[in-house]
Amino acid sequence: MTDEQTGVIRKVPVANESLDDWLIPAELITAGSPVAKWKFLWQSEDKCIGNGTWTCEIGSYNWEYTRDETIYIIDGEVTITENNGNSNTYRAGDLIFIPAGARTSWDITQPIRKIFHIRSDDPVEL
Repeated sequence: MTDEQTGVIRKVPVANESLDDWLIPAELITAGSPVAKWKFLWQSEDKCIGNGTWTCEIGSYNWEYTRDETIYIIDGEVTITENNGNSNTYRAGDLIFIPAGARTSWDITQPIRKIFHIRSDDPVEL
């Protein structure tokens, strides 16, 4: 990762960052072949908060959140359905907050790219 830091402010050029494979377990995939990639860009010293970027191709899968996550959609479209049946479609420019414990189904209808911020009560080892 190439970044610039002056004082306490750090700039990370996300658009040029190469991403690593992020495996969605086969048992969670419900349709298509959602291939995902990601990069963790920053993590606090106590490992309880962090930021990164993530992409995924068209497909559907189930996901249970083990930490709070704030998401900003840069590109693409996804419909997220909560375990209670509530469903919303999100597109570029949308900001989403998903709390720890939420059970969701993701249906990605256009390849998606997001920036994420996670927060956990316990350290996150990635």
